[in-house]
Amino acid sequence: MLEIRIKFPRNRTPKLRSDLPSYLPMSSAFFTKVDGDIILRAGPESDSKHDFRVHKFILSLASPVFGDMFAFPQPPDQTLNEEQQLPVVDIPDPPEVMDVILRFVYPGVEPPPVTESSTLSALLLTADKYNITSIYPTLRENLKTFLPSLPLWVYILACRYGFPEEAKQAAEVTMAGSFLHLDDRENLRHIPSTDLFRLVQFVQERESKGRYQIQMLVDPSDFETSFGCEHLGQDAQDYYLHLEKAVEDAFVINPCVGYKDLFAVLDKIPDPPPGCKPHPKSAEWYCGGDDEDAFVCPLRPMTIRRMLVEVADELRRHNLAMLEKYFGDSIGNA
Repeated sequence: MLEIRIKFPRNRTPKLRSDLPSYLPMSSAFFTKVDGDIILRAGPESDSKHDFRVHKFILSLASPVFGDMFAFPQPPDQTLNEEQQLPVVDIPDPPEVMDVILRFVYPGVEPPPVTESSTLSALLLTADKYNITSIYPTLRENLKTFLPSLPLWVYILACRYGFPEEAKQAAEVTMAGSFLHLDDRENLRHIPSTDLFRLVQFVQERESKGRYQIQMLVDPSDFETSFGCEHLGQDAQDYYLHLEKAVEDAFVINPCVGYKDLFAVLDKIPDPPPGCKPHPKSAEWYCGGDDEDAFVCPLRPMTIRRMLVEVADELRRHNLAMLEKYFGDSIGNA
C-alpha cells in the first residue's frame, strides 16, 4: 500500500525544556474512542504510539486551520491506519502538548493544571499556530499566575499574543532588576521593539518620580515647622532619613506597595526617639491628635501612620498615571 502523509510545516515546532508535564500519557485513553474518524500522529518521529484518534467535526469547530485542511479533498492513496483504516495526519507538535491542547478542545474533558512556564509557552504557541482561540481565556488566566515570579516573561508573552490587559498588569509589577535576566530570545523575536522600549521607559520613570514623591512626603524638614516639638536633635532627623530610605526600598521591591507593606518597613528601621513630654490630653492626643492643636509632634505614632497612608495613596495614583501614559493604547498584536 502506498503511503502519502499529510504533514504540517515544521518551522514553528515549539522548543521545549524537560519540565513539560511528564505525567501525561503519549496519547490519552480518551483519544482512542472507536467513533473517531481521523488520527493525529504527533511528534517529529511519526511514531504510531503518539496517535490521537479524534473527530474532524470537533477539531474543525475549534480550529479554522484544521477545518480548512479537512475541507480539501484527500488523495485516494492517503496513508491509512493499519488497524482501523483511518486517515493519518502527521503533525510535528510534541505529543505532550497536543494531549493538553485536545483536552482543552474536547467538551467534558478536564485539562491538567498548567504550572510550568515552558508548558504554558508551548501551549500558547500551538494554540496560535492552529488558531484555537477558544482556549485563550484559560491560558490568559494561567499567564496571570506567573505575575509575581516572572512579570517580564508575562509581559513579553502578552505582547506577542496580543493580551493588552495582562501586559499592563505585568508592566505594573516589573522592576528594573528584571532586565538583568532578560533571556527569552525566541519570544522577543515576535514582539515589536517599541513594546519592550516603552516598558523600560515606564520602569525608569516610575521609579525616579516615585522616589521624588517619597522624598517630598517623608521630609525631615517637617521638624522646622513643628511648634513646641522637642524633637529637634540629630536623632529625630536620622529617624526620618532611615524611614525615607526604607520606604524607597519598599517601593522598588513592590511598585504596587500598599499600606500593610509600608507599615512593615517600620520593623526594619530603628525605633524613633522617645516622644515629647506628656501632653494634657495624654494617650488620646498622642495617638489621635487634633487638627486644632498648635502643638504638633511629627513623631507621634499616628502621625507616622497617616504619613505612610498618604505615601501609599500617592504612589498608587502615580503608578496608575504612569501606566495610562505608557500603556493607554494597544500593545503587541492587540
